[in-house]
Amino acid sequence: MKAEYQDIFVIKGKGIAGDYKSITLPFTHVSSRAIILRKKDGAILGALHRPDGSYALPGGAIDDGESAEDAVHRELEEEGIHLIGSDEGWSERLGVDYYGGYNELCLWYIFLVDDAETQENEEILEWKWIQQDEDLWYPYMREKILLNLLQHVPDLVNIDPD
Repeated sequence: MKAEYQDIFVIKGKGIAGDYKSITLPFTHVSSRAIILRKKDGAILGALHRPDGSYALPGGAIDDGESAEDAVHRELEEEGIHLIGSDEGWSERLGVDYYGGYNELCLWYIFLVDDAETQENEEILEWKWIQQDEDLWYPYMREKILLNLLQHVPDLVNIDPD
């Protein structure tokens, strides 16, 4: 994946435009996902896609021209998730992860909810509220989720991070 950007230099409070540069990024996919955290017990909503698989966060690929925020909302709708009592500050709680298995850059938004309703979906075999001390996730995903929670909502982390 290629990206183009322009250097901006700030001198005495004034921005000065620099050269445009193009770089090749070390990933081929960008996704937008939701860490849906239930406020009453700190459980996280996980999606099981394969009978022999592990749980993943809801979400998916960002379409061309779509913002990451719009993509996560579209994906939640497509996956049949209705958030109940969601807070307004979710877009400020952003974590970034790189998953080398798929060459995927993942943008993770933390949604604090009272609950969530899920509908049957042909892509999802099962929805499950997973407690923070359970490790039913893809390898190392639990640790990455907990790191994001510690960074953005430490008061809602209910396990010892050690």
